[in-house]
Amino acid sequence: MVQKIFVLNFITSYMPIFLTAFVYIPFAQIIVPHLDIFQLTVKPFAEDTKQMTTPKVGFQINPNRLKKQVIYFTVTAQVVGFALEVVVPYIKRKVFHKVKEVKANQAAKRGGDASPSADDHPEESDFLARVRTEAELGIYDVTSDFREMVVQFGYLSLFSVVWPLTACSFLVNNWIELRGDALKIAIETQRPVPWRADSIGPWIDALGFLAWLGSLTSAALVFLFTGDGGGPDGHPGDIKAWGLLLTIFFSEHIYLAVRIGVKTALSKIDSPGMQKERAERFLVRK
Repeated sequence: MVQKIFVLNFITSYMPIFLTAFVYIPFAQIIVPHLDIFQLTVKPFAEDTKQMTTPKVGFQINPNRLKKQVIYFTVTAQVVGFALEVVVPYIKRKVFHKVKEVKANQAAKRGGDASPSADDHPEESDFLARVRTEAELGIYDVTSDFREMVVQFGYLSLFSVVWPLTACSFLVNNWIELRGDALKIAIETQRPVPWRADSIGPWIDALGFLAWLGSLTSAALVFLFTGDGGGPDGHPGDIKAWGLLLTIFFSEHIYLAVRIGVKTALSKIDSPGMQKERAERFLVRK
């Protein structure tokens, strides 16, 4: 399930930027003429070539489109997601609670059924009211929070070279998100059971894949958009394929070398638990 969620979010979150960076900007001058819907529609009914002619409109690539897309996904979309995750449920809960109170008062005036709290013991009324309120809340889903953080890490590792302030934006967002999630767990959802887990499960494989893919996309973007700052102008002939492939090759191998080095270094650093276990084995032998 986690792998399917990751694949779907990968398509919906990253594909627009991938298409802009690696299809629209390098190949737009070749692809756009084939997207003339008018000619494709009129062609079966045209009697001669004159009826197929359309006014020539100069097509020009928007060089700021890629940067604006990255800013939207890393800033605007994060703000909208926070509002939908914390603010909207809070307002909805308050409105529904008020409507329920109005309906209960109207039913009581008409001589309807008494409220469930009518027979509560005075010493337990506050506790039972809190239990009933919490029972009406939704169930906390930790998968949605994992998905949000993994998608955010993907934007950082894949496209942060397009807009260098991506990391700063996520730092501010996560400072607010941390407190919003705490508020959501404490107020907006039912109290979750704190089951202990060894790791974050399949999500760690998704993070590893995004880190590896980021070494490829970052190198490719730096190669494509280095120079005059505008990047390719829609003519793929201006892009040296051997240079692009060589840049990606070296970037990937540097990433793999650093990963192996960090893994080796961390394997030689014992945790406090491992140190305690080694000390206990030494005492047993002694």
